[in-house]
Amino acid sequence: MKTLTKIALLTALTSTQAFAAQDNPFQHQAGIAYSANSEEVSDGIWNANYRYYVSPVDQANSPYALNGFLAQTTNFGAHYSNFDAADAENYGVDGTYVFASKWFIGANYHKSEVGNFDVDTYGAHFGFYFNETSEVAAFYNDGEDGVEESYGLLARSYLPLASTSGVNLRAAWTHFDSDDLFNVGADWYVTDSWVVGAGYHYSDDDDGFDVRTAYWLRLSDSFSANFAVAKVVDSDYDGVDMSVGVIGRF
Repeated sequence: MKTLTKIALLTALTSTQAFAAQDNPFQHQAGIAYSANSEEVSDGIWNANYRYYVSPVDQANSPYALNGFLAQTTNFGAHYSNFDAADAENYGVDGTYVFASKWFIGANYHKSEVGNFDVDTYGAHFGFYFNETSEVAAFYNDGEDGVEESYGLLARSYLPLASTSGVNLRAAWTHFDSDDLFNVGADWYVTDSWVVGAGYHYSDDDDGFDVRTAYWLRLSDSFSANFAVAKVVDSDYDGVDMSVGVIGRF
């Protein structure tokens, strides 16, 4: 993690394009990130991901972290993660097809390997973009023996503001077996790069709040770094969750 942070900061200081990003449209996004808790920084998770958008994505008029969501276009992606402390690996693919009517449908497949134990999971979702910055969707997930099926609803809306970038609102309900999980959250984008937010989750046997902030550092038109921290507001949860990553767009 320290090495990755140094690389991002050094690039920011030495790149001749660090302050000349033109925010050109992109169709490919690839990234790698490391996330951990401050109590066990060395026992973190590496994640790599790639996504292709069928139509060019505008990144000049909205928060950088939300460009893909606000593009409302067909896309396909793949991801891989590694967690050495648990001898665990996870990888998968997903895709969403967006119709001209702004209805969309998608599917995903994931495989998890923990030690000598493998689990395959799959899911589907469909929904509708009811304006240029909002969506509603339903989803279903299941898997092999031992994986509980789940289904639910999701609503999300970005509200642009005059003096700052805007606010992203999100709410979700998920049903697992005989339990229901509710999540709500709000993220205020002070600028297109900097966001602060909070969330709340509730289920039959647990509930809690979290606060978070993140910064998207534009280094050039094709390269950025991302830094994030989050804290669960609970006396039983130690430390602060942190992540640092690099993102390429072209």
